[in-house]
Amino acid sequence: MPDPRDRRGRRHTLTSVLPTAACAVLAGARSYLTIGQWARHAPQDILARLGFHMRGPLGVRRPASPSTLRRVLTLV
Repeated sequence: MPDPRDRRGRRHTLTSVLPTAACAVLAGARSYLTIGQWARHAPQDILARLGFHMRGPLGVRRPASPSTLRRVLTLV
């Protein structure tokens, strides 16, 4: 599936955002906000398995924000 977003400004891949949303829904999330909250509270090893890259000097994986998740899911 091609990524519907513009290449400029992308921080998270489509192959990390979609599985994150799927895992959150399987865990009981029912809105974009709760999907974002699930992603924010996910441990670093789960974020690594979902495909999020390390960022910053400390090498912390940061998930997509709720607004990014909503925007991507709406476009898909």
